[in-house]
This record gives sequence, structure tokens and C-alpha cells, in this order.
Amino acid sequence: MKNLLSVIASALLLQGILLAQEKPAGSQGLKVEKIVVATSVDNRDPVGENTEFEASVGTVSCWTKVTASNPPATIKHVWYSGDKKVFEQPLEIKSPSTRTWSTKTVRAGSWKVDVTDDSGAVLSSVSFTVK
Repeated sequence: MKNLLSVIASALLLQGILLAQEKPAGSQGLKVEKIVVATSVDNRDPVGENTEFEASVGTVSCWTKVTASNPPATIKHVWYSGDKKVFEQPLEIKSPSTRTWSTKTVRAGSWKVDVTDDSGAVLSSVSFTVK
């Protein structure tokens, strides 16, 4: 009986260790390493990074460098003008380190882009102003 209890205790301990090592469902170990807003993207790098743009800019790009411990995964760029959600762009993360971006036509006002995982959890945000 003592041996049986010992085996059960060992099995439960092992199960607890394995569960502690698992990542939450859907997380893919996503981390936003860098997020910027820029006037364009050239050769997968942001050009004209800023937090303030003239209305004449027309469009801006939200560029993110994302790492994923368990690709593939999907993130979203969720664009807000003031408090109103105006655009959402799903972006695939296919490798452990990815640079990706979305582009939006903008007008004068306060803007924000949230980077979310597939469950909607916000991983990072960037705010900017268009004058």
C-alpha cells in the first residue's frame, strides 16, 4: 500500500510539473519587442518613425517586431481614431521573430493601435497624433 501511494504521489508531482511548464492556450508565447508608427516601411524596416504627423501624410504604418515561442500564431493591429475602433488587420506570425506592419489612411486627431493576440488580449499599444 505504501508503494502504491508513493507511485501515485510521484505521478501527481510529475503531472503538476508538466502542467506548470505548459503555456496558456492560444498564447504562442507572443511578445512585442518593438512597436512604432512611421510614414512608410522599406526593406521591412520603418521609415519616418514619429508620434506626431501632419495631416498631409495621408497614410501611416504601424510596424511591430514580434517574437513567438511557438509559431505559427496570429496577432491583430486594431486601429482607433479617438475612442472609436476604425480598422482591424490580422497578421500572421510564421517564425520565432517577425517584423510585420499594417497601413491606414489617417485624418487629423488622436490615434492608437493595439496589438492583440488571437484571444483579444492587448500585447502592446502605440499612440500618435495627426495634426
